Amino acid sequence: MTERTGAFLPLLACGIALAGALAAASRLEAREEAGLFVSLMIVAAGAYVGALAIVRRSPPAGGGSLAACVAIGVAARIVVAGGAPLVSDDVYRYIWDGRVQQFGLSPYEAVPEDPALAGLHTAATRRIDPTSAVLPSIYPPLAQRFFLAVTAFDDSVAAMVAAVVLCDLLTLALLWRWLVATGRSPWWTLAYAWHPLVVLESAAGAHVDVVGTLLVVAGAWALARRRSLAAALAVAGAVAVKFLPLVLLPLLWRRVRLRHAALAGAAVALLYLPFVQPDGLLPIGSLAAYAAGWRFNGPLFRGLASWVGVPGAVAAAIGAGLAVAVAARRRLARDDPAAWAWPLGATVAFLPAVYPWYLLWTTPFLISRAVAPLAAWTLVVPLTYLVWTRQLAGQGWFLPAWVEPVEYGLVAAVAVWICLPRRCAAPIDKGDPAGRPSSRRS
Repeated sequence: MTERTGAFLPLLACGIALAGALAAASRLEAREEAGLFVSLMIVAAGAYVGALAIVRRSPPAGGGSLAACVAIGVAARIVVAGGAPLVSDDVYRYIWDGRVQQFGLSPYEAVPEDPALAGLHTAATRRIDPTSAVLPSIYPPLAQRFFLAVTAFDDSVAAMVAAVVLCDLLTLALLWRWLVATGRSPWWTLAYAWHPLVVLESAAGAHVDVVGTLLVVAGAWALARRRSLAAALAVAGAVAVKFLPLVLLPLLWRRVRLRHAALAGAAVALLYLPFVQPDGLLPIGSLAAYAAGWRFNGPLFRGLASWVGVPGAVAAAIGAGLAVAVAARRRLARDDPAAWAWPLGATVAFLPAVYPWYLLWTTPFLISRAVAPLAAWTLVVPLTYLVWTRQLAGQGWFLPAWVEPVEYGLVAAVAVWICLPRRCAAPIDKGDPAGRPSSRRS
């Protein structure tokens, strides 16, 4: 038995341990048993790190082995989906936004708590969190059309989960195509397929961020293939799902044709057109209320806001992502995973609320040493679900005092570790298990 063939069994063991931990977590009353839930997520994270260590060192030979490993990730999603929604209620809001559109109403105006709209509710939408029920929607127009499409078929949690998981699997397929197109090992698809946060937030949370992530990966693949129009449309579509990928626009500078960028902008405008208010203003729903009042797991925003105010802190978050993207555009290849991951990660770090699913946008690109701090963050961020322990105890929506220092301290420690001289001097791009150097900057 060769070393590469022998690597399959320990990799398989890691996959089974990861899937088992996630399956067990999905069967819990996760909010009431938040400590046990987080412990199982830590077990899954450990198995994930072990699996990637094997992939980095010596991935098994043969496409059949890779297919079997990917199948474990798919099976984990199917099992976990039975527990949805596990630790977040956003899916109920998605269903409401889709339903009101079916009745010709705008989700940017229809408030779930409005007594006049009581007849539009279902058993699911009555479970919208009270803090959200008093506000109109925050989600951009492509997200709204996604909600409408799903609820037109079936306005249930199961339907929304199935649609999101389908997008998740399409992301996996596109990621494989992108890896092959850029000369990287297809085994790095496991960095996404087996990621505990991805499985949790797609199959057990149905978060629309997965839809946006699919479009970002499509943009990265199209840009690598020098398909200008497809890249522009994909990134614009991602912005129309959530505003976060706005910070990726510098990556397209002089890589997509001006007319293609204009077409992509026009497509977003057309998506907004049905929702434009009579006074001509673009609908932003509760975006301003979110920036003004939502606070969770955002120590950098808190610190900046106390110094420069909320508008200044919001500008800093956007500016951080754009600055990183500009630097990446100048220094990194168009197909470098770090060029796509770091602008998103930098922006999320400065947001007023940093929920675990916000980091989903970075997960397809966690395949090189340069993004190790972000990878560590995606694995440790489920600690924030310990907020349910205090919430259910009547102590408010506050994290235990030690969570943020551990979470952000680990990210900082990993950042220091990868910058040590012996790491920076390494001549080989460890993002590719075959040891091939990364592609040229372009």
